[in-house]
Amino acid sequence: FLSNHGRTKQKRTKRSGLCDNTTENPTLKSIIMANPPITITDDVQGFWAARWSGAVLGWHKRDVNPHLQKYSDILVEKDESNRIFVPLCGKSVDMAYLSSNAKVSHVVGIDIIKQAAEEFAEDHPALSLQEYQPEESCDATSSGSIFHGDDITIIVGDLFNLLEMEHEDRAKYITLGSTVSAEDGSTSYLFDSIYDRASMVAIDPTLRNNYATYMGEILRPGGVMLLVTLDRRKVTDDAAKKGGPPFSIDESEVRQLFESHEWVDTVELLEEVNDLTTDDDKKRWEKKGVLELYELVFVIRKKKS
Repeated sequence: FLSNHGRTKQKRTKRSGLCDNTTENPTLKSIIMANPPITITDDVQGFWAARWSGAVLGWHKRDVNPHLQKYSDILVEKDESNRIFVPLCGKSVDMAYLSSNAKVSHVVGIDIIKQAAEEFAEDHPALSLQEYQPEESCDATSSGSIFHGDDITIIVGDLFNLLEMEHEDRAKYITLGSTVSAEDGSTSYLFDSIYDRASMVAIDPTLRNNYATYMGEILRPGGVMLLVTLDRRKVTDDAAKKGGPPFSIDESEVRQLFESHEWVDTVELLEEVNDLTTDDDKKRWEKKGVLELYELVFVIRKKKS
């Protein structure tokens, strides 16, 4: 069939055996049998589905993010078996880059748009991603799927519906790619790091405080978060400042948000980069009332205890 981008694709086949819960993978089986499954919030899904139907995905980059390339060592501070969470991952090539790191044991992403996971799987066949669906979603086309492959899993679902799950149910997803169970009472099953290039700038600003709280809950003690935000530094009016997504988040806002949380040890601004370096970029953003736009890169560290 033809995608919304006009590219010919082969129709994907569901792993039907998983709909009767016959998978031999115990971790995936626990997900498939999870109660409740991650649900899709219709208004959120509808908004992003409309964005994905466009000819150009403004947030998607063909190349690995240069900030990730420069600071990836921060995300893999353990010698081995680092597990990384990528919220609102889309079909980012950054996930493939992370999974190829010898110090990374598993990458777990989540996005509300199933098309993102499908296209990522097609773009990266070497990762051997297969689609799995919980029994309740066997006939669904837009929710409930988990794409699991070599060293990587993409969950199709609403990020906040996952984060707001009861601890026991959420843990079934958090433990994807982990050799440690959440039932042993330790915190070693939590993610070692979080890579957020396009998540916080995409969510409703009123949800940022809850988002920061949940990031602390799924990150192990001593873990790190690499956060990239956009700062609409010079604008023509207040509407341009508040427009989005992507929404503007400057350094003071990041510090005020995260430093107010008990789990945060330090917030460090690593770098800021002018994001309007070409005439086309300047013209495109000027139409939105933005005259100066900067990317800010932060590392946020969780307390060790």
